[in-house]
Amino acid sequence: MPPPFPTDPGLSKSQALLSRDRESVWHPYTQHQGADLFLPVASAKGAVLTDTADNTYLDMISSWWVNLHGHGCDAIAEAIGAQARRLDHVHFAGVTHEPAVRLAESLLERAELGAGKVFLSDNGSTAVEVALKIALQFWQNKGCPRSRILALEGGYHGDTVGAMSLGRSSGFFNAFESLLFSVETVAVPHTWLGHDPVSEEDRVLDGVRRMLAERGREFAALIVEPLVQGACGMRFHSERFLSALCALAHAFEIPVIFDEVMTGFYRLGTHFACLQTAFKPDMLCLSKGITGGVLPLGATVVRERFFEAFLGGSFATALAHGHSYTANPITCAAALASLELIGVPGFQERLAAVSSWLSAGVERLGADRRIVKGRVRGTIAAFELGGEDARYGAGSGRPLARFAQERGVIIRPLGNVVYLMPPYCVEERQVARAFEVISEWLARE
Repeated sequence: MPPPFPTDPGLSKSQALLSRDRESVWHPYTQHQGADLFLPVASAKGAVLTDTADNTYLDMISSWWVNLHGHGCDAIAEAIGAQARRLDHVHFAGVTHEPAVRLAESLLERAELGAGKVFLSDNGSTAVEVALKIALQFWQNKGCPRSRILALEGGYHGDTVGAMSLGRSSGFFNAFESLLFSVETVAVPHTWLGHDPVSEEDRVLDGVRRMLAERGREFAALIVEPLVQGACGMRFHSERFLSALCALAHAFEIPVIFDEVMTGFYRLGTHFACLQTAFKPDMLCLSKGITGGVLPLGATVVRERFFEAFLGGSFATALAHGHSYTANPITCAAALASLELIGVPGFQERLAAVSSWLSAGVERLGADRRIVKGRVRGTIAAFELGGEDARYGAGSGRPLARFAQERGVIIRPLGNVVYLMPPYCVEERQVARAFEVISEWLARE
């Protein structure tokens, strides 16, 4: 095994790590040719990352939207250690264990969908793949196959082939076009501060109603990112629109899947986004914050009637899906510890405070005419750099990201969309600092 760092006295720790990284690692969603130097992170605590030269940075994106309670959370770390010493892993086909059962029970209770089952997997993409396969095989097992899927325009649901098909309209997966199955999309009327798209919502819903009247029985499922579409630019839509769209789907017996990989676990202010709507979905896809942002875990929560459709005297009707690390006890223990932290006194008040700090920052920036479509929901704040290219790969937000990192703030704009999504432990002064840095950058442009 290589030593922690090369012994070349001419290299600093940071230089040594970056050199070795360059020789051996392929990073996600990165064009390596011409890429900026990677940030060599050595440790983290709370909302702060520390690099190998002891410089500190505010983690204003929760390390890709996963971290809830802050880095280095003692309660989660202790739960992981205790579980690793007791039972580290066991296969989950023909076996069960208490951490998995307790987690499934807790998720079912918190989702408020009634009786159901939880299928545990590895990440957000696999949670979506499970829901997709359940929806398609559900109709197959009933003897009336349906093969088409309905999704929101611009949606993103992960990077496995089924998930890519659902998110093909996002533009992320053009290289794999020949592998993707056809998905029908519904336009999404976006909302932001001062903009209420009621008339546009009605127009879209009328079109969906007419389409479903003609072809509604073709669709095996509707899948949505509820209230906030993440990777396509933190685009918000209204509870009114979402509830009406899902009710239309149910009117034509189309199961509804809520992809709450990002929105779950109070990111939007309630345990799940579905609790803010007048509609209860048939399935929930969960990941990211499920373990507090410490270990990879996915979960698909399914209403009982879908599970029952897979019962029978032959394996042919069973769900032939699984993962080597399904229901890993250590990840389940981390998730249970995170869920306990969600219930502590003062948690809701802290969320409200974070949301108010973000709202105040967006409001202050809104005085600059270059800042458009400001919006805040729960602990997500976003705005757009007016007149810039909105495509993810266009890089219009990269100069701001570089400037912010040099000043100790980590953000990762989505094209021209700048967003802040800090851990719930963030302090008011840290949020204020992030907005100060953004203001400094605007003043220089």
